[in-house]
Amino acid sequence: MNVVSDQSLPYIFSSDPRADPAFLSADGTEFDVSLYNPIQLPSNAFDCTVEVVKATIWNTVNNIAASLNNNIFSVFYSGSLRTITITDGSYSVQALNSLVSKELVNLGLPSDVVVITGDVATQRINLTFPYIGSYVDFTVPDSCYEILGFGVDVYPAAPTTVVNQNIVAPNVAAFNNIERFLIKSTIVSESIPTNQNKNQTIASIPIPPGSVGSQFTFEPRYPVKLDASDLKNPKQNINFRLTNELGEPAITNEAFSCELVIRYKTLIKNPVY
Repeated sequence: MNVVSDQSLPYIFSSDPRADPAFLSADGTEFDVSLYNPIQLPSNAFDCTVEVVKATIWNTVNNIAASLNNNIFSVFYSGSLRTITITDGSYSVQALNSLVSKELVNLGLPSDVVVITGDVATQRINLTFPYIGSYVDFTVPDSCYEILGFGVDVYPAAPTTVVNQNIVAPNVAAFNNIERFLIKSTIVSESIPTNQNKNQTIASIPIPPGSVGSQFTFEPRYPVKLDASDLKNPKQNINFRLTNELGEPAITNEAFSCELVIRYKTLIKNPVY
C-alpha cells in the first residue's frame, strides 16, 4: 500500500540589514540571500509549489519629490504669491496640510492661509480659505496639483471674496502614486505574468486604503501557488526585489519581508505504522 505524504517548508526572507542579507542595494529595493543549507526537494517529490503567505511592507514610496516634478505649492495672500518647496516624502493629506501650515508660518504668514482637508466619501480634496483675497496657484511649474486632484489652474479662479471659501477638487486625489507592490524573486523559474510578460513576480500586493506613510501586512486568503518543481535541484542563492506595478524599484526607505511556504508531496511505499 502506498500513502501520499504532504510536506511543507516555511521560509522568511527579509531585506533588514540585521537579518544579514548577502547583498542589499543602496536604495533598499533588492537583496540577495545565500543559504547555508540550500533548498532541495526530494527527487521523487510531486505537486511542488511555492506561495507567499505573508509580506510586510512600508507604504512610504515618495508621492511628492523634486524628481517627480510635484514639490511646489504656491498660495496668493495679502497681495503677493508665496511659494513653498515641499520636502521629498510620502505624504498623507494631514501630513501635507501640516507641512504647508508650518512653512506658511516660516514665511511670516498665518498658518491657516489655506487649509487642506480630505473627504473620505468622495476621495476629493477641499481647499478652505479663511481670509479674503487668497487663492492657490497650480500654474507654477512643478506644482503638486495632480496628487491633490486639481488641474493646472488657479483655485478659485479669482481671489476669495468670502471668509472660509471652500474649493473642492474636480478630480479624485492621487496620494497613492503606485497601484500595487510586486515582489519578484529568482527562487523559482515560474512567475505571475503581467499580460504576456513573466518577470519573476511571485506576489502582487494591493495597497490598503489609508496606509500612506505606514507599514502594512499582506496575508492573502488564497495565495497564488507557483510551480516549484525546479527546487528538486539545490537552490542556495536567491534574489528578491520590491517594485511597483510597472516593475520599477519601489523605494520605501524601509525594510520589506516575505514569508514563503514550499509545499510538495511524496509517495511512501508500504508505510510501517
